[in-house]
Amino acid sequence: MRTKKAIAVLLAVVILAIPFAVVSSAASAPEIIAQPIKTVYTDCEKFNPQGLVVSFDGEEIPYTPIDADFAFVPGLDEYLTVGTNADGEDVPTNTIEVYYKNQYAGTVTIEVSHVLGEVTFLSEAGHGQYCLGCGKVHNYSEHNIPEYIPNDDGGLFIQQTETGKCLDCHGEVTRNIPGSEGFQFIFGGEMTDFESEIIGYFYMIVVSLIQALAGIR
Repeated sequence: MRTKKAIAVLLAVVILAIPFAVVSSAASAPEIIAQPIKTVYTDCEKFNPQGLVVSFDGEEIPYTPIDADFAFVPGLDEYLTVGTNADGEDVPTNTIEVYYKNQYAGTVTIEVSHVLGEVTFLSEAGHGQYCLGCGKVHNYSEHNIPEYIPNDDGGLFIQQTETGKCLDCHGEVTRNIPGSEGFQFIFGGEMTDFESEIIGYFYMIVVSLIQALAGIR
């Protein structure tokens, strides 16, 4: 009889202990309890977990570079990136996933910004700034040219050009001056199709004369 009672008591103890074991196992998941010291970055930098502390099995565990139980996404060997929203606009807030002993411990919220170089001439249409991290062009805009200076390089059939210097990127832009051909001044204003045809014939005559004179020599 005493043996049966002892077995019954033992079974009762085991049955009661099982839920506590399950709860204890569930409570062993790691959790971030202290954030890293550095939380503001540029996209020329990599994440630095110094100062990060996780709680695991009732113990506080600070991050150290030699502790292989820590893992991060993105990894510590990857350069950080600036996020974007659905409209393609920059979103400086980013997150780092933290794992300890292959278990998810939480996320670290950081801010990542671009490192922009000087305003650079990109084309005749405008200028912008290259990011030293991602390499993309930012702040593209038209040139700021207050004045164009004629180059006096036009002719009877060639438009004159003018050149201006951008105050922002210091690049020079050269463009044609509409209606600056020599024959425009002769006929005045924009030429009609008939006037253009006359000029075409005249041009052919001049070329023929030049060729004939060259042949005489």
